[in-house]
Amino acid sequence: YYGTTFFQNAGLSNAFIISVITNVVNVASTPISFWAIEKFGRRPLLIYGAVAMVVCEFVVAIVGTADAGSKAANDCLIVFVCFYIFFFASTWGPGAWVLIGEVFPLPIRAKGVALGTASNWFWNCIIGVITPYMVDKDSGNLGSKVFFVWGSTCALCALFAYLMVPETKGLSLEQVDKMLEETTPATSSKWRPHDTFAHEMGMAKGQTQVEGIETVAETAKSEDV
Repeated sequence: YYGTTFFQNAGLSNAFIISVITNVVNVASTPISFWAIEKFGRRPLLIYGAVAMVVCEFVVAIVGTADAGSKAANDCLIVFVCFYIFFFASTWGPGAWVLIGEVFPLPIRAKGVALGTASNWFWNCIIGVITPYMVDKDSGNLGSKVFFVWGSTCALCALFAYLMVPETKGLSLEQVDKMLEETTPATSSKWRPHDTFAHEMGMAKGQTQVEGIETVAETAKSEDV
């Protein structure tokens, strides 16, 4: 939201052009996720994507703090912000939306997706409101130090993905429900479907028919006696 303003405050002369470049990186990187999310799976993509973002954020924060205003710090800012956007756009950007559409149980999936979407825009609003107070020279004036804050939030994302995110790659929504009943997030990638929803329904129908036949047979036998 404030890329151009931040680059200007950092002393970069072509702040708008740099902001356009970061947007191009964002758009160009997003289609990679379409392939990566099916190739590597949801869980590894979110874990390693968050780790990569942590590295980028802390590199910018450390270099920008240690050598503030230098050409090396400005070059580092541009390069690693582009790297950060690449990792975000190819992992968490699209991956989070895929995940919230798959992990909620069928009876509450619509409400879960709605809450997930509302949460996303709520935190976007919070970040949009507080960022100027953190980086403006007449307020927090954190400068590159703000990347320590963003890096810490990315570290929490990596921890959350490791502890809470299951692997749903290649599973139907019904199979995801079954997988969540039988595994933990850490072991979910090893889970394999051992039955199908249709097969289970077919077996249930067949069992009901057999029970009905047995009941009729027992009734007829009693009448004969």
